[in-house]
Amino acid sequence: MDGRRRSLFCMSLLIGLLQISAKLIPCDRIHNDRNCYIHNISIDPTENHNDTQFQHVLQLVLDNCSIVQFSSELFANLGETNFLTLKRGNVPNVNFSSETLHTLRIDKTGLKNLSIASIPNHNLNTLMINRNPISILPNTIRYLFALSIVDLSQNQLNHMNLDWFQQMDNLMILDLSWNHIVRIDGSSDLRLKRLKNFWINHNQLSQVPWFPIAFPKLERIRLSDNYWTCSWVRAVRQQIWDRGIQLFDADSACSEQQEGGLCCYVSATVGSPTAKYEFIEIDFQPQTASIMEMEPEKPQSASLVAADREGKGNVTCRSFQEKIRNLKREMLIMARERAEMEQQFAKKVQSLQELLRGIREDLGESEKEVSRYRLKERLEMIAKTERLNNKK
Repeated sequence: MDGRRRSLFCMSLLIGLLQISAKLIPCDRIHNDRNCYIHNISIDPTENHNDTQFQHVLQLVLDNCSIVQFSSELFANLGETNFLTLKRGNVPNVNFSSETLHTLRIDKTGLKNLSIASIPNHNLNTLMINRNPISILPNTIRYLFALSIVDLSQNQLNHMNLDWFQQMDNLMILDLSWNHIVRIDGSSDLRLKRLKNFWINHNQLSQVPWFPIAFPKLERIRLSDNYWTCSWVRAVRQQIWDRGIQLFDADSACSEQQEGGLCCYVSATVGSPTAKYEFIEIDFQPQTASIMEMEPEKPQSASLVAADREGKGNVTCRSFQEKIRNLKREMLIMARERAEMEQQFAKKVQSLQELLRGIREDLGESEKEVSRYRLKERLEMIAKTERLNNKK
């Protein structure tokens, strides 16, 4: 009996030591006992991340934190957390590996390197990476089979391969807007079967392969502010109209040609596109003294001096008038740019409203499918029960 008590005591002591050695990071604020907010913490990459523990909550938000390496061990220590948000701060490296997360959001953390475990993942539904300097996406993203929403906007991505998304049967939204993408690749058998929303505006693209054949369910697109070849625009324009795909934007100013509301170019050089907007530079460099002005002045008569002063005054007046004209021209350009930005903002708000409406419709369709499936199961169960009763 004494031996059993000693073993129980040793076990409880060991558990207590393990709890002490583990570094529990408490929540700064908890909402509804489900959402945990943690601010301004630092996790050293040299620390043992196996000992770092987070509270078990449904949603975890790390705001303005410094975590140089968000390792796979930290993901493993999230427990039952389904939604993780890394927001602001300094999180330049993320090694994603999780069997529980449904949503991962990385917003303005200085992310440069993202690695994804090459293990089939059937849980992560939403991936949002925004406002980061990341330029390369790992091809192991293809292992995230359950993704339905992929938002990679406002980064510095320069290349994309649509084949990586081929096996994502639930993918409905793909946002690649506001990047530096110069090339999109895709094989001839590319089919994104359920994709409905495709945003690729504000990049450096000249064409998209197999578009729109590769998107049989596509409903909404954004294409503006790229460097499309006119031949590609002509080839896809009629298909977009015939299929009733909604184009949510248009180019307002073109340096060459416009086809169906999009700027296009006879020959687009990838990586060095033609400028779309013309800016007027105003040079206010001071006049340098000439050699003649450095010579000693000779005595002049009063009339010559007065004429010389009048001439210099006229030159100064003309110089100020020219500067005023330049400033007025600059103010006009700024006013036009502001009007264009306000117009683009209004279009973006409208497109987001349409997008939300479309997502609600898609969710409604999904709920109807689930209801029909449950009703079918219930009817089958009732029929099975009746058959068993009849046999008795």
